[in-house]
Amino acid sequence: SEVKTVQASLTAIDTRVKEVEAKIHPKGYVAGLEDEKQKFSFLRAINAIKSGDWRQAGFEREVFEATKKDMSQGTDSAGGYIVPTTQVMEIIEMLMAESVVIRAGATVINNLTGSPIEFPKQTGGATGYWTAENNAITASDLTLGQVTMSPRQAGALVKLSNRLLKLSSPSAEQMVRRDISACLANLIDLAALRGTGTAQPTGIANTLNINTFDFSGGNGGTFRLSNVADMEYELDLDNALRGKLAIITHPRVVNQMKTERIANYSGQTAGNYVILPMSDQNLKDAIGYEVFKTTQLPVNLEKGTSGAICTEVYFGNWEELLIGQWGGLEILASSETSDAFAKNQTWVRVIQEVDVAVRHPESFCLCNDAIIT
Repeated sequence: SEVKTVQASLTAIDTRVKEVEAKIHPKGYVAGLEDEKQKFSFLRAINAIKSGDWRQAGFEREVFEATKKDMSQGTDSAGGYIVPTTQVMEIIEMLMAESVVIRAGATVINNLTGSPIEFPKQTGGATGYWTAENNAITASDLTLGQVTMSPRQAGALVKLSNRLLKLSSPSAEQMVRRDISACLANLIDLAALRGTGTAQPTGIANTLNINTFDFSGGNGGTFRLSNVADMEYELDLDNALRGKLAIITHPRVVNQMKTERIANYSGQTAGNYVILPMSDQNLKDAIGYEVFKTTQLPVNLEKGTSGAICTEVYFGNWEELLIGQWGGLEILASSETSDAFAKNQTWVRVIQEVDVAVRHPESFCLCNDAIIT
């Protein structure tokens, strides 16, 4: 019966994944309008929301109206409109391209409804025994746990000049889209890596029972190529060394690994470079894993009494990091907020309900005492 329960749980997960995949539209248009040649424009939508004049934004209004009909939410009288992730795929694609954790392999689950969302996971397996003839085999049970996700509000504020809004050129549109996606991607990245769990999601660094690697002596150390093997070993001990394995760290650490030297004799202060030429591809070939860089990681961590400044290095199976998204982007525009009126600007606020969860803590290893120079 326990095996059947596990199978049923896995089948339910598979069904949910297929439903999510089915909802992701291959085109960037609202359902039922796939044949439209016109793409959704943030500039036209923002102008219409601000002015209340939708004559130049008929397609955008159709998107909003179809969305509100499908989702039964959104208050256009207050200037608020919901754009579901399935409707404007370009912004989602940009967000995924900008986000380090998503590029590293994090699992993105769109169009979630309800809260909390529970994902079952297996925490223990069957145990085998040697038994004498005619003796009963000792029973063992599969044990299950669950990962829960609840929506957290991620918001970004973009300030646009009204002159830019009037241009409505493809290049201006692209700039606005990239600015919005970059803001949200940075929020998601930082929360996924270092989120405190207060108002924001709980990131990997604050997830209980993840693996850690610390330099001996308590004062940190220079992160070298061989230390990747040390972090790899921590996952290997937990049978978690599989999946989309990669490193995420600060560019300074990457620079140190690329410029690492090996002394040719005792006392030599320099020596030959380990990696030549110093390229990202050669670094990947040397350690066996992709390396992703983000300047959002701190460069002011103090360890021990040496006064050395440290940063973090994350290694893990990134498909075990779940990023859940509820609904779509909420867009609000105002030209009267704060000093926007005086500066002839429009301030655009975008909000996305997001949460982050780690399926198995054993799939990640954190080093938080890598000295940077």
